[in-house]
Amino acid sequence: MKNSHALFFIGLAVIVMFLTLDLTKRSQTRGIIRDIQSTVVVKAPVKPVAVVSTTPQVPFIDKFKKEAVQIAKIQTNPDEADARIKKLANQMRPQDVDSMYEVISNDKINGDQRALAVELLSVKNDTTSLMALQNFVANNKNINGKQWDRKKEFETVLRAQAVEGISTYPQREIALSTLNYLQHKVDNMFLAERIGRATTELTIQGRTQRQQDEEALRKLVE
Repeated sequence: MKNSHALFFIGLAVIVMFLTLDLTKRSQTRGIIRDIQSTVVVKAPVKPVAVVSTTPQVPFIDKFKKEAVQIAKIQTNPDEADARIKKLANQMRPQDVDSMYEVISNDKINGDQRALAVELLSVKNDTTSLMALQNFVANNKNINGKQWDRKKEFETVLRAQAVEGISTYPQREIALSTLNYLQHKVDNMFLAERIGRATTELTIQGRTQRQQDEEALRKLVE
């Protein structure tokens, strides 16, 4: 009986010893895990870096000069020339109008380039280009500050081309107002007559359009 009790206590002691060792190992493991967690650096999510194009933007004036050469070569093909002019005009931004105004106002620049610049402003047909054409016709001085040479027929013809561009402005009333302003600004007989004809043509078109609208309205009512 005594031997059985002894064996029981010995077994119990062994079990207690193993449990103690197991708890010690678990405590050490938890300590190691805490140490590892405390040394881990949490990195912020990396934001994607925007890729910036390094391709330099070609200034519009450079595009213009290049196209002027190409368009001069295809003058025998009006459709292709018109298509290139429209494409170039669509690329023109408001800030590019200033460079075109400088071209048309500089009597030292090639005449073909000046005529093309007027054409581009006429095709663009927005408020900024309209003001550029108006100022060109109204201004008696070139970009160098000198009076434009009235003896040079080209200078007058170029301004007449600008008047044509003004007369094609989509809003007829604004076009008429601009032409009326120029009528009181120019003292060149040829230009004055051309402005007068453009004004008359727009006025007649306006009356014809109103008549057509009134006729269409009458038919609708009937």
